Amino acid sequence: MARQIETRWKIYATLTALTPLHVGGIGGDVDTDLALAVNGRGNYYIPGTSLAGALRGWMAQSSSEAQVKNYWGDHESEDRGASFILVEDAEIALEKSQRIEIREGVGIDRHTGAAAERFKYNRAILPKGVSIPLEITLDCQKSHDPAELWQVLQALEQGDIRIGAAKTRGLGKVQLTEIEIQRQDLNDAVGIFEALLDEIPPQDWSQLKQTSPYVPPARLNFTLGWEPRDPVMVKAEGDGIAVDILPLMSQVDAGVRFVIPGSSIKGVLRAHAERIVRTVRGIEVTAETKFDQQLQVPLVEILFGSAEKNKPKLNSNKNDSQGNIGALAVDDCYATLEMSASNWAAVENTPKATNDTFTQFEKNLATALGDRSKPFQMLQPAMHVAIDRWTGGAADSMLYSVLEPIGVSWESIGLSLDAARLCKYHPQKLKPAIALLLLVLRDFAHRKIPIGYGTNRGMGTVKVTEMTSHGRSLSDLDDLMGAQTITPDLKSLGDPLLNDLTQAWQKWIDAQPEAK
Repeated sequence: MARQIETRWKIYATLTALTPLHVGGIGGDVDTDLALAVNGRGNYYIPGTSLAGALRGWMAQSSSEAQVKNYWGDHESEDRGASFILVEDAEIALEKSQRIEIREGVGIDRHTGAAAERFKYNRAILPKGVSIPLEITLDCQKSHDPAELWQVLQALEQGDIRIGAAKTRGLGKVQLTEIEIQRQDLNDAVGIFEALLDEIPPQDWSQLKQTSPYVPPARLNFTLGWEPRDPVMVKAEGDGIAVDILPLMSQVDAGVRFVIPGSSIKGVLRAHAERIVRTVRGIEVTAETKFDQQLQVPLVEILFGSAEKNKPKLNSNKNDSQGNIGALAVDDCYATLEMSASNWAAVENTPKATNDTFTQFEKNLATALGDRSKPFQMLQPAMHVAIDRWTGGAADSMLYSVLEPIGVSWESIGLSLDAARLCKYHPQKLKPAIALLLLVLRDFAHRKIPIGYGTNRGMGTVKVTEMTSHGRSLSDLDDLMGAQTITPDLKSLGDPLLNDLTQAWQKWIDAQPEAK
């Protein structure tokens, strides 16, 4: 016998990507390691399973297990059965100005400081600003307002739910817009005919929100205003023609900007956090330590995430994987300078001059910069060469050029700590994790952590000009609630909070087993 349904809610909305995003699929470009999902019509799309998983995961953080199963079903119980929520696949129609981008990822060996073996890959991403159609159907066995679902929609409005892969590394942030909600009463013939004829007026979303005011999860956000002291950039995937190495660009609105991916910033912050924990715990990394083992640093794995250590057992419902998403998310950081995609393409495709000058390149760059008279004062081609140790001259095939941003300003770096996740899964490690993160930010503010490309060759040094935090729903951490300015020495946080975090940090250190 079919389930009895009294009320059906239909939700139509649009998700706007505030950052690039990636939902993986199979096939695609053979030159891309991680391709985007493509449906049967050859269009990019986000499967309903990906959207539903993100929505259910967020509801699980803010609602009880029973409430979650009442909406999303429970395959282990005959009382609930299948999900009452249906999330449709979202096909994405790119605008003419929007193009798929390729981002590279690489793991850095903690012993050598170079790229780890077999840990380099590239990923296709949908650009920032794409529109994602969202269609949700909720069937209710009783006539009631689904308060928990309204909470999920409000979380999407606030940008608190991310979708897709690399959610803590700059991707997947979306915001809900253009929402329309219909309530279909299926108790009688009149309501059924109105639903079939699509004659039901939309509900007032502002009134529905008032019936279930949004309760935001515990978060601690940081904003780091900064300026470069040396050229700062991340290398683009492909080589240029007139200039060999170009900065990485990404689409923003109608143009393109230089970008430092969140994965790059998070990587250097993680490496420094590992260095701190290894120092206080006496953990050594040797040439024999495999890369995946190098990342297994206590507390750092909770804060920044951990990869799978064990595969799920065959013919078992239990997953023995120990991989976990990190509690800290880092957003992409964009330059304030915006150029048109066509003008930047002309810069990339400028042919190499036969006399090794940059005359035509300088003209194209000046046009891209809005007819700037001296473009090399903002973006300078710098020549680099390796010296042959025997002859003392330039080594064969070791001369290359880099377009270094020397007069470019950047937006602030944004970090978000999911305190709700820490409170739920690691309540005893919330304060030690915050203490470790503050130690990393302190060292970043003191110019001890360079970012981007060429950090061992005179690039990547930055100066933090302002550091602010904004905490919400933080229990037992009242001193971090609301917005406040943080000084580089952290003394602005006040002695009571610093003493509390210091004691929690020391207690965690003392509780750790002796390093082998």
